Amino acid sequence: MKKITVVATASIALVAALSGCSASTGPDRTATPTASAAATSAADQTHAQACAVVMKTMRDLASKQGEAASAMSDPTKAKAILDEMSSSFASMDAGVTNAQVKAKTSAAAAAFSDYADYIKKVEAAPSTLDTNVFTTKLKALSTASTAVGTECAGA
Repeated sequence: MKKITVVATASIALVAALSGCSASTGPDRTATPTASAAATSAADQTHAQACAVVMKTMRDLASKQGEAASAMSDPTKAKAILDEMSSSFASMDAGVTNAQVKAKTSAAAAAFSDYADYIKKVEAAPSTLDTNVFTTKLKALSTASTAVGTECAGA
């Protein structure tokens, strides 16, 4: 059980780190519309407004990195962080209506959900851990997270 928690927590830290890198890329975003400004209709949400939603979420996820590190010995805390991050990805996707950005956020939300479901399955039954499946899911998550950050870099 501890091994699974360590793997899950390290993976959460990796996602938070990737998110942090993506969130800090590009120019100062103080003039970028807020996430609430992105709550417009699909036809009205600009790329910049969609990216404001993305970047806020990425910054929030990056802030979880410290918590993830402290959860190495606390399976309950690690699960809570995983659930919170999964919810953040889903909320980010729900807040984006710009088609170009939505394609990336939907892929990232789906990859994180798939990854989180697998971690929970393994935590419930550690003997089901398949490192190849784990690595594939983690790579898919990393690729999708990076694509979101790249889409909104400089926005």
